[in-house]
Amino acid sequence: MTARPVRLPRPLLFTEEELQRIADAGARILAQLGLRVLHPQVREAAGRRGLRVRGDRVFPDRRAIAECAQQARAEGRAHQADEPEAGGLKLYTCQYPSYVHDLDTDTVVPFTTARLIEAAKLVDVLAPEGVIGGAPGIPSDAPQYLRPLLQYKIQAEHCRHGRTPVDGRWARTVPYVMDMAEALGRPIRSLPVYVASPLTIGAESLECVMRLRGRLDYVWTSNMSSAGGSAPIRLADALALAIGEVMGSAIVLRAVTDLPVGWSVRVCAFDLRGMAMSFGGPEDLLFHWACDELNAFCHGRQPGRPGGQMRTQAKLPGPQASAEKMAGIAAGALIGSRSFDGAGTLSLDEVFSAEQLVVDCELRDHVQRLVAGVETDCDPQACAAEARPGWTAAS
Repeated sequence: MTARPVRLPRPLLFTEEELQRIADAGARILAQLGLRVLHPQVREAAGRRGLRVRGDRVFPDRRAIAECAQQARAEGRAHQADEPEAGGLKLYTCQYPSYVHDLDTDTVVPFTTARLIEAAKLVDVLAPEGVIGGAPGIPSDAPQYLRPLLQYKIQAEHCRHGRTPVDGRWARTVPYVMDMAEALGRPIRSLPVYVASPLTIGAESLECVMRLRGRLDYVWTSNMSSAGGSAPIRLADALALAIGEVMGSAIVLRAVTDLPVGWSVRVCAFDLRGMAMSFGGPEDLLFHWACDELNAFCHGRQPGRPGGQMRTQAKLPGPQASAEKMAGIAAGALIGSRSFDGAGTLSLDEVFSAEQLVVDCELRDHVQRLVAGVETDCDPQACAAEARPGWTAAS
């Protein structure tokens, strides 16, 4: 029997001409305004490599910007997205929650070591059901700089996917996280540098890369700007600023580290009523697709299947959380997404809920059945054979 999976054409939000205008605007923004670099040593190193430095800003010239764009296209063509992989929909938990939904009191409480161990065990139990992740939170009862190490230890001991590195966050912590990953046979060879909008790099992520560049093979940089918050309120304008930010970061990082640098753009929706990023709503999904389109265009490839999300702003399990998560996974799966981030996570990425994780698995099963489609073969003889026992000949 033949079953034809359900797959809808991926909607494209921008034309190629519109994407080109956005990319050109980002290049002009970077050339005119430069990139604010908060580390004096990095500015000095950039100046020695031929980049123009004025005050605390580095100004890549048009040639450097064009070379960065050309290199991104060449690398993107070499890694053109494949067709969606076979198999079921996979759910990924998040490592960032600081709080957990307590089932006994139906309240949100800080993640402690004991609670995090239990949560990691649950994630492990659900691994055969397609749940992937490690310890889904950060233990608040440990000293600040030891929290990533304890988180990594917990997931390595209690979760089969627990060798996935955690976000070290601080320069004094990352070397030990890297040592742990090395001991577990999953060495860390790349680190991120996060861009702060507008047009700024610095802080701990840059410090980590500069201190540990001798242990790295690759660096990647991205932003998480918010349209209407840290970036212009119009999506296309926010994307243009984001392009300038990440390209400028890539140019500076290549100059000062001599390492390959990958980059991507991320712009998030912003709720002006709550003055915070908004995950789980229709804007979040549309912005996610828009960023994926722009990243594909800048890297010289066709948009493939976007990574899926099942995020929510809800603080507790319930109708809002289920509705927002269902909308995200259904829309994504129908256009080809096969993996979804945010399973069991509430309130953007602040709260982990065991109850919600189980519900998310059920939502995934519902959508999995939908995209599996129906059998399309017709066998007249088999149909007649099944109908014959109850058939009465007409007189």
